[in-house]
Amino acid sequence: MKIASVKRASLACLLCLLVIAAGCCVHMGSCFKAKHKRTEQLSAPAEPGSTLLAETSFGTITITGADVTDCEVIAEISVQAPTKEEAQQIAKQVQVKLESTGKTLTLDVEKPKLDCNRSVGVSFEITVPKQTNIECETSFGRIKLSDIDGNVKAHTGFAAIEADDIQGAVQLETSYGQVSCRRITPTELLARSSFGAINIVCSPQTKPEINADIETSFGEIDFVVPPNYSGRVQLETSFGSIDTDLPLTVKGSLSEDKIKGSIGDGSGSLRLKTSFGSINLK
Repeated sequence: MKIASVKRASLACLLCLLVIAAGCCVHMGSCFKAKHKRTEQLSAPAEPGSTLLAETSFGTITITGADVTDCEVIAEISVQAPTKEEAQQIAKQVQVKLESTGKTLTLDVEKPKLDCNRSVGVSFEITVPKQTNIECETSFGRIKLSDIDGNVKAHTGFAAIEADDIQGAVQLETSYGQVSCRRITPTELLARSSFGAINIVCSPQTKPEINADIETSFGEIDFVVPPNYSGRVQLETSFGSIDTDLPLTVKGSLSEDKIKGSIGDGSGSLRLKTSFGSINLK
């Protein structure tokens, strides 16, 4: 009963935050009667090893690495307002900027001041050279990253994060959403979610001494370690089970909700923790 009460309270708080963020005032039925969208394209040279900083408040971010020499951006601006004419006027005032300073590319959005019952969202679809470091953030929107041979940092408040075919240090954080990684080859890995499952699959090319720190409050954790992983292991859940087929040598006492041990004698470190959910280590 306590678990159910906590979940209900958390969901209620989430719904309140979403209503406030939408700017719908008191009368929900009077919100956004008209919508308008426009697309803007930007590009800038990006040499290998550059860093892209991308930020938006309401909108998704999709970043794909490719064999290119420029950073190419398609920005979709979505406006909602009481009338079509006003939505179009607001969209014209939204500025999307891609600026280059040395080896740093900065992509951000400038919005006009909005009255109640109006909203602006900007989503990014970005292509960069594969050897690019990424730092991206959105408050409300999904983040999807793929084919990046650089370090990655991604943060969203309310949505999922997906990362495929990433090489380099990986740091992924969301408050309300799942974190999913496939075929990643990280040197360092940090994944966080307050409400959401975390699913990590390391590629066979990942070094056996990987350092990984994975934590969620509400959700399962599934982690596929690289072949021949060697190092410390710490698995912990408050309400859930722990399952692993790996040759784990346990140190100290063994319990159903907490295991500390090691695999081999390497310098790797693997920490998986959830409060409400099971842990599967493969």
